[in-house]
Amino acid sequence: MLRSNIDVKKGLVNGAIGFITEIHWPNFRREQMYEQDIPSVTVNFGNNGVHRIEPISVQFPAKRRYGTAERIMLPLILSWAATVHKMQGSTVDYAVIHLGRKLFAAGQAYVALSRVKSLDGLLIGELDCSKLTGKVPCSNEALEEMDRMRNYRPPSVS
Repeated sequence: MLRSNIDVKKGLVNGAIGFITEIHWPNFRREQMYEQDIPSVTVNFGNNGVHRIEPISVQFPAKRRYGTAERIMLPLILSWAATVHKMQGSTVDYAVIHLGRKLFAAGQAYVALSRVKSLDGLLIGELDCSKLTGKVPCSNEALEEMDRMRNYRPPSVS
C-alpha cells in the first residue's frame, strides 16, 4: 500500500494498493553501504498502471523534541488486509470478506461485498447472520428523511 501522494493524476495516492513486481538495486551489492544505495521498486497498481516508486525523504520530530530526524525510505507498507472503510470506492478481483461480529455500521456488508468484480472472486471467511438480519438496513434518520421526501408537496404557484 502506498503511504504518500506521489502523482494524483496517475492514481498514485496515499492508500493505493498494488503489488511489487520488481526491485531495482542501484549497485551490485548485498548490503546497503551508502545513502544512495536505497533500491526503488516497480509496483503494479492494477487499473492505475505499473509504476516505478522511488525512495522519498521524510522528516519527523526526533525523540524528546531535539530537532528533527530524516529518513529516506520507500513510501510503501505491507497490506495483507484492509478495512471496509479503506476499500470504499475501490474495485478488486479477489477478496476474503469477514462479515462477523465486528460489523457495526448499516450498509457495511453491502459496501464490502460490492467491492468484488464477480462472485468467482469472493470468499466469505466469517459470517454472523444475526449481524446481517438483526439490524434495520438503514438508519432511522434515513428512513425518516425518505418518508418526509415522499410526503413533501411543493407549494403551488398562483
